[in-house]
Amino acid sequence: MRLKRRRDFLLKLRGFLNTLTTGLRYRSGDIYRLTAESARQANLPLVPESDDKPFGREWETLVSRLPRSCNLTEPDVALLLRLGAQLGKTDLDGQLRHLALTATELDALIAESESLLSQRSRLYKTMGFFVGASSAILLM
Repeated sequence: MRLKRRRDFLLKLRGFLNTLTTGLRYRSGDIYRLTAESARQANLPLVPESDDKPFGREWETLVSRLPRSCNLTEPDVALLLRLGAQLGKTDLDGQLRHLALTATELDALIAESESLLSQRSRLYKTMGFFVGASSAILLM
């Protein structure tokens, strides 16, 4: 189901943010390495391939390559682009604040996706019942 894939991606992204926040806070290293490690750990296809170009441009490329099967909405993609645009540009406190803001926005998107999933699954179950009942009546 498409809605479930979107929700699952957003939940993985939440894990990615948590891991990246911890990595920034307690480990040293460049943003490319920390992002790659966090993406691999969260099983997300957002692993930077090279550090030849600025991180923001590399991140945009990664987001543009996300498969359609993730079923991301425009607000989801916009959140991802805002995230990458600010990573590595400020000091540690600025990056941690940005990650916290992104996590808050992401939590709202996750709640919205779960609500939509719940509504639609009830709708599909009800439709299945009525189609089955209609078929039974027609067969009589």
